[in-house]
Amino acid sequence: MYFHTKTTPSGKVLQLLESYRNRKGQSRNRVVLSLGNAAIPEEDQHLIAKAVEKHLYGQQELFSWNYSENMQKWIDRIVRQVDLQGRWQPFKPVDGSEEGKTVDGVFLEEIDHENTAMLGAVLLGSHAWKQLEMDDCLESLGFNPSQRLAAIANIINRLVDPVSEHALPAWIRRSALPELFGEKILRVRKDKFYRVTDKLLAKRKQIESHIRRQHRELFSLKRTLLLYDLTNTFFEGTAEKNPKAKRGHSKHKRNDCPQIVLGMVFDENGFELGHEIFEGNRSDSTTLVEMIKKLQEFVAEEANLFELEKPLVIIDSGVATKANRKLLRCEGFSYLVNESRPGRKAFRDKFLEDEKFRLIQGRKKKGAVKIRVIEASIDSQDEETDRLVLCKSAGRRKKENAIRSCAEERFLEALGRLASRVEKGRLKDEVKIERAIGRIQEKHTRVNRFYKVEVEKQKNIEGTGAIHRVTWKLKDEEYQGDDELLGCYVLRTDRKSFSGEELWRLYMMLTRAEDGFRSLKSHLGLRPIRHHIENRTDAHIFISVLAYHLLRSILYPLETKGDMRNWETLKRVLSTHCYTTIIVPTKKSDTYRIRKAGRPDTMQKAIYKSLRVDWENLPKKIVKT
Repeated sequence: MYFHTKTTPSGKVLQLLESYRNRKGQSRNRVVLSLGNAAIPEEDQHLIAKAVEKHLYGQQELFSWNYSENMQKWIDRIVRQVDLQGRWQPFKPVDGSEEGKTVDGVFLEEIDHENTAMLGAVLLGSHAWKQLEMDDCLESLGFNPSQRLAAIANIINRLVDPVSEHALPAWIRRSALPELFGEKILRVRKDKFYRVTDKLLAKRKQIESHIRRQHRELFSLKRTLLLYDLTNTFFEGTAEKNPKAKRGHSKHKRNDCPQIVLGMVFDENGFELGHEIFEGNRSDSTTLVEMIKKLQEFVAEEANLFELEKPLVIIDSGVATKANRKLLRCEGFSYLVNESRPGRKAFRDKFLEDEKFRLIQGRKKKGAVKIRVIEASIDSQDEETDRLVLCKSAGRRKKENAIRSCAEERFLEALGRLASRVEKGRLKDEVKIERAIGRIQEKHTRVNRFYKVEVEKQKNIEGTGAIHRVTWKLKDEEYQGDDELLGCYVLRTDRKSFSGEELWRLYMMLTRAEDGFRSLKSHLGLRPIRHHIENRTDAHIFISVLAYHLLRSILYPLETKGDMRNWETLKRVLSTHCYTTIIVPTKKSDTYRIRKAGRPDTMQKAIYKSLRVDWENLPKKIVKT
């Protein structure tokens, strides 16, 4: 076999040709594969062609060639495409050998396989894509077949194994996407992935509306709650061309990087209903004004679900300011919010009346929670009242105590290092010592209020030059006061129709939003962001959100059947279910190349059965050579 460049009216085409002799003994050539404008270096073409020939005819290498990484990629890609097309037929040797053990005419010892491609997680993503009728949706929005294939590859990759747009073509060749969606997906170039993300972002409103409708119909969802939460994600690089990229308080401890803030609305089942992207230095409490529009759009779209009562919006303490609660009331929403941590001090006396709290049943394994319901005014100038649920959680107390202890340990270590420097005379200036203390206190805001730190003057100790000493003392009263409130929090709502336990259980559903963010940031490639302009950043986030929709389409039906495994665990279970090409040589000099999916094991079958995935009728090809 050898490569030949053919000139056509539309440009030059690189072809892999094979020489043969016809029945008259005349020399002829035939096309094995057409590679379009593939940029294979001319100096590598001879070795690549010979390696492909040996692969296809099942011949072993007599010499161990040191193929470069680029050559290896081309060899694997060409062999894979030949298998996918299934048109090439090798010539039979004139004198076939019958050496070796055969059973029913098959050389058992020579059976082999190659071109294994990941299938399990890709198959689930493909199933979710088809369930949501995403292909029909994109076609109705003007996406041509090539653009739809680019969108499929981009979104399913973000679900299964996030890589950059630049690395997507190579990833597609290692996946089962060509078997599931056709070999044309291999022809999509990296530039099209960038362009299709831009087009998806431009149609965001219609796509999200379609997905919400499909989820509601597929799973018979009754959406009565709206969960609003925020996270942030950072950039690699300065992102100077993106006006939203600002430095702010990073939840990932990456204050060295610019970031953006992402606000999302979920329903009680963890399905995403809408999202908005804000500047990286935006305070959480100021984002609700813009998200109100998203909430109103959603309520108008699903008005039949909110006929009896106003929709209930659940938000965390960072957003639950008095102004935001008033805004929600004015816009026709009820709220259930977590009061800020400092706000719980106003209820210290009530928290200490332990006998008035009632234990929530059924939480032996998760830690005891006690609640107490009281009434409180909405505003000092308003006669109406809110219902407050005072909560005391053993699990949260343990967590907050551990956080405080770690913070305290770091604070005392920093003070100890400073005291050692002063004692050894390495820091003598009193002003500089005070500044160093200030920096430590600023860095450890969680615990510095519990300690009184002073700089004491002392006589110069001979040999050290020390004239000051840093001392600190625990403020017992403040420390004890904080300890009494560990694990305590206050829920506030204007909805009077729920009991205290019902309100607590409703608030716990905010963990659905937290789980959603956790999936976006860990499994779905949301961070870090490597794009530099605003539009591409927004498109990158939208692809991750679309991948999250596929993820919830997979996890939700499993959860309803008691399977609470996360996505990472499911991927590990399914990682051994693959597509492969099986090579079966026979004594008649025929060789069969069978491209098919493997048989799933018991655990894999159980997952497919729960999701109604048809693994038995996956595409397969048998080529007789």
